[in-house]
Amino acid sequence: MSVQTKATIASFGGKLLKLTHNASTTNCEMGFNLYLPPQATSNTSHKVPLLIYLAGLTCTGDNGAEKGFFQHKASEKGIAVLYPDTSPRASAPIPAIISPFTPLH
Repeated sequence: MSVQTKATIASFGGKLLKLTHNASTTNCEMGFNLYLPPQATSNTSHKVPLLIYLAGLTCTGDNGAEKGFFQHKASEKGIAVLYPDTSPRASAPIPAIISPFTPLH
């Protein structure tokens, strides 16, 4: 998977990265934001824990970063935060996935 950086924003001593990738499962470009605390940006070999913030069914990575606003405390505690886009934004319909729990009519 190739990830492209669309923007890098300074935030509480760390960086908020706006990223995209082409998702094979949804056949479209998906976006996500990644907050890296200063502990991760000042020393790239330093590992930090990662919190995945799911903002809601139709929310983008921006919803979580702007409304959830975890960056301030994440910066203090040295935690990276991943804000994924939780809904595909494809113009073409996405094929349905049939699972054992999907009722067949």
